[in-house]
Amino acid sequence: MPEFDVDFLTEPDLVFDGGQSAKDPRAGLLKYGPCPPRDGSEHEIVRIGLIGDSWSISAMRGLLEDMRYGILPNGSDRERWNQPFPGLGPNSELRMSFDQRQMWRGRIEEDDLDALTGVRGESKRVEQAINYVKFQMENICSQTPNPDVVIVSIPETLAELLTEGKKADTIRTTDTDFRSRIKLLGMLNDTPTQLIGPKTLRGEDVQPKREVAWNLAVGLLYKARRGRPWKLTELKSNTCYAGISFYDERGTDPDTRASIAQVFMETGENFVIRGDPVADIASDKNTGRTHLSTEDAERLIETILERYGERREERPDRLVIHKSSNFWEEETAGFISGSEGVRRRDFITIREHHPIRLFSNTQYPPLRGTVALPPGREEYYLYTKGFVPEISAYNDSGTPNPIVVRPHGEVNDTSYREICEEILAFSKLDWNSSDFCKKLPVTVGIADAVSDILAEPMAQELPDGAFPYHYYYYM
Repeated sequence: MPEFDVDFLTEPDLVFDGGQSAKDPRAGLLKYGPCPPRDGSEHEIVRIGLIGDSWSISAMRGLLEDMRYGILPNGSDRERWNQPFPGLGPNSELRMSFDQRQMWRGRIEEDDLDALTGVRGESKRVEQAINYVKFQMENICSQTPNPDVVIVSIPETLAELLTEGKKADTIRTTDTDFRSRIKLLGMLNDTPTQLIGPKTLRGEDVQPKREVAWNLAVGLLYKARRGRPWKLTELKSNTCYAGISFYDERGTDPDTRASIAQVFMETGENFVIRGDPVADIASDKNTGRTHLSTEDAERLIETILERYGERREERPDRLVIHKSSNFWEEETAGFISGSEGVRRRDFITIREHHPIRLFSNTQYPPLRGTVALPPGREEYYLYTKGFVPEISAYNDSGTPNPIVVRPHGEVNDTSYREICEEILAFSKLDWNSSDFCKKLPVTVGIADAVSDILAEPMAQELPDGAFPYHYYYYM
């Protein structure tokens, strides 16, 4: 067996109101409150739109009402990592309240839902259901004032009808994805959306109500204020971070894929860039992974740096690219030529699975932040999940396994430690959740969610001038 070196990275800090720092998102929110919005207000009143049938609207309003008064863990769950949900209102640590006016409610009538049973064909049935939501969405968002966020509380009968005979809870056909279409409807109405399923409202979700409340509150706060509840302190100044991935465009040639880039700045600001279609000749027939031609790679990087410059009024000193596939020679050449003038570059492949496991000589799994360094150090194995001393817990099931971090052999200007520290920090930037961390950094970890939306034919028809760049539309 080859000998591995093992290193340990300290947990990145998060910044909250007043520049105060904490390592746990929930602990920081409870102690200091979220980062204030740009208008400087101390308390956020989130205007909530609601779409559903009479039952799902009533059940959703019941959940929002429970959130006002706080939700305690069950008796057996009173552990340090199970923070009680503190409640909302003027005196809440979360500094937010909900405003639910009647004019922001869109009710789908029972007769409409009954009529769906007579619609033949799965695709036509889903299209009709989306039209019901579209009508209500347009009506709600045209009100003055309009809601900050629209919650689509999926009717139980609708979910049963559209997932009939399927094990999955997701409503998806070969032509379209229900969630993605709702997200696009929100974009067309300049309003972020949130979907809630009937299992969650009935309390049959795998998460307890306290967890649902925490994640819902953080997600709604992020979407309503169009800003971050917390940010990082660890990112390097004047660095552009880009996660690049690919997706199939529905309704087009099955061999055609398109590229997307998720771009982050050291301030935590982020945006989405839609790249050009990629021809099938750029696909690796052995692995099925898509790669960019030199020209496509150059054009995509030029767009990323142009958008970065529009926000910072300067080009970055450093470019970091995260990708789940290895860098082909043609891609690398395009990324380099497109970033001419950038002083430092790091091209990094990040993969979720590897068979290696580390075991400690205690009852606990490896610590989050552990890095295993094999001989040669061509790649590293980083534990983004593991025992977390800050909450005295490993709150996942099974034995944790590391992610694979593989720097490019020739385009790598930064130490393994700094690269892994940045990835560890990016695992704490999913503002649609209040979890301590995710396994993958957001640069690649939420690519599937963004891709599902951009794969829709409706998204492909959006002109660049109307293309929604902000993350809160996709979350």
